[in-house]
Amino acid sequence: MSAIGLPNSKNFAVSAYADYRHDVLVFPRQQSPALRDMEWESRLKPLQSWSSLLGRGAAMVLLAMLVLPLIF
Repeated sequence: MSAIGLPNSKNFAVSAYADYRHDVLVFPRQQSPALRDMEWESRLKPLQSWSSLLGRGAAMVLLAMLVLPLIF
């Protein structure tokens, strides 16, 4: 026996094996709808698509191109 308590045999191997079940490691599908219906899930608005953002940006650029020459 060594000073740290390990046997001195050549057959000894340190292993990281643990007996976990698959359902412990996977998020259950049944919880998804329940979590989606929680009160904090509706506080944020959904993200907007790139096409809507680009459309709004193009409209603002056109508006600026029309208004700025009138001001200056």
